[in-house]
Formats: sequence, structure tokens, C-alpha cells
Amino acid sequence: MKKDVFIVGVKSVFPKIYPSVDVIDKLYSEKLSSAKINKFATRLGSNVQIKNRAISIDLEQFPRMVVPAENSPLLWAGSVIKSFSDTIRKGSKIGFLSVSYNASSHAITLPNLTCQIANQSALDLEYPPEEIVNYGCTSGIFSIQSAVDFCQKNDSLATVFAFEQVSWTFKPLYDEANTNFRASLRTHAIFGDGGAGLLLASGDEAECFDKKLKIIDIKLDYRYGDVIKMEEGTFLTGDGVKDLMPKLVCEHIIKPILQRNGLKVEDVNEWSLHQGGLPVVDSFMDPEILGLSKEQVEISKKMFTEYGNVSTPSNFIVLEQHLNHGKGEIGDYGMIVGFGAGYYFGAALYQHC
Repeated sequence: MKKDVFIVGVKSVFPKIYPSVDVIDKLYSEKLSSAKINKFATRLGSNVQIKNRAISIDLEQFPRMVVPAENSPLLWAGSVIKSFSDTIRKGSKIGFLSVSYNASSHAITLPNLTCQIANQSALDLEYPPEEIVNYGCTSGIFSIQSAVDFCQKNDSLATVFAFEQVSWTFKPLYDEANTNFRASLRTHAIFGDGGAGLLLASGDEAECFDKKLKIIDIKLDYRYGDVIKMEEGTFLTGDGVKDLMPKLVCEHIIKPILQRNGLKVEDVNEWSLHQGGLPVVDSFMDPEILGLSKEQVEISKKMFTEYGNVSTPSNFIVLEQHLNHGKGEIGDYGMIVGFGAGYYFGAALYQHC
């Protein structure tokens, strides 16, 4: 019989927070582009309704790509793992580590980043560390699946760390005649950086924690699509994401996972949705998509306006708010939902215990 696995901790980490308007002004300064493009970009930046964005690169040195030492993914992961290590009982250890991301400034790729994180954090792992790269904004759900598989075989602890440094890929297009100009501008107007980790536990290890989210089910899926892509080193977000993604993720992930667990949409109180943008999140309120209420998408929208689209760790950042500051009670259900480039989709259904 497989063991129950619980999420017993969530911790996020961010680089420097900038007013969103300042980010746009640096990326599309008149010196780099033109007064016309700067004005156009600033107007678009205001329309996406992001107050702040967390950015890893030193914007003062842009277009030189410089990442301050304190924004190393090694340090981010180390700080999150330390915070988890401080909560576990004496004699316990984290036995598995999975790291997921799409964009990283970390240049030393062998041994891979996850090996380096494990070594730096002095983790005595029971299973080889795992690195999941370029699975879009769903990467973290794939890491959760791996951690659950490990914990179901052991009375153990596992850590999942998802991060993103999209700013490291920033390469704005300044030619309005370029067919990818708007797709590039859209990307540079919404994405930010950050990381978040989950601590998972099973068996006796889980008994030590007061707040626990029991993982009920996980579903992963894939359909080919290239609306979100890299082309000639430029990160592009094409048209139609808000019309395409919510429908796909609901039909292929959310509704099937609810059906096989005998649940309806209204049975799930908490939703930790990846925030591809406010129109994307709002689409989940459409009765023909999922019919969520304003309250159910409130935290996802709030985190988007506070930090922008943080890609891979975005749904973990929302989950942190639910776990530490939410209204969840024992028996309440919640769902972590990821979707993005590929297209990869994933969701984890949990219950407060």
C-alpha cells in the first residue's frame, strides 16, 4: 500500500522588486529604442496591471546582462532548503531533491545545478537529485510527482525547488516592422523572476507538522503548441494564450482529475493557478471553462499584480499564501495548476489535514 504524502512547507524567494513602469522604461528606453516605442511600451506595461516585478539582472547595466551574486539560483535554493531544515526534527533528513526551471543565469552546468545545490546544502540524499528543465510553467508539477513517488516508498522528506530567471533572457526587439515585435514586447511587459520550494513528507516524518496538505492526486499531460516559444534567442509570447490555455488545461487536466476523485468544481476551495496574465486567470471564471468565483482566483491575481508572471514557481507562490495566510480548514480541497510552453499541463489535488 502506498503511503500518504503531504506538503508540509512552502517558501518563496525573490530578487530585487522594481516598480513595473521602471522595468519597462529601462528595457525600452529612448536611448535603446525611440521615444515612440518607449511610449508605446509604457502604455502596454500599464495595461497589464502589474504593480511590481522581481528582476534578477541589474537593470542599471542593461543591455549588459549582469546578475548580482546574491541572485544566484544556488543561493536561492540554499536559503529555501535551510528554512525547511530548520523545521524538521532532529535526526531527520531530506532524502530527495528535484529542481525545475526554464531560464537560469547559472553558467556552470556540469555537475548539474541540482547536484551543486545538494552538495552546497549538505543533503544526504537517498536517491539521485533530479533536474527538470524547459517544461514550461508546469515544471514544478512534474517535480512534485517525482517527490511523491519517492516519499510513497519511504518514511521520508523530499524537497522540490522551482525557480525562474526570465530576465536573463531579456532581448527586446525595437523594430516595429519585425513580425515578432508585439510578441516580444508582451513577454518583456509581464515576466518576472523568483523561486519557491515545497517540503514534502510521508509516514512518521509527516506527523511532526501541524499544517499539512495531503496530496490526493496528480495529473500530467501534453499537447504540442508553439504560441509560447524561443526564436533566435528571443522569448516570445504570441496572441491567443488567454483563449487557448485555460480551455486546454481544464479539458485535459482539471476536469479529469476532479471526475476520477468524485469531485465537482465547487468542492475545491483553494486554487493555486499559474498566472499567465490577468485575462488568463479571468478566463477560469468563464462558466464554459471552469466557472470559478472572484474569491477563488483572488490570490492568483494578487500575486500576478505584485510580481508579474514568475513562470515555473508562480503556482507555488500562490500556494504559500493559501497555506500560511489562507482560510483553509481540515477537509477543504485545493488544487495547484500549471500550464505553459510545450504545451505541458499539470495539476496536483490536495486536502487540508
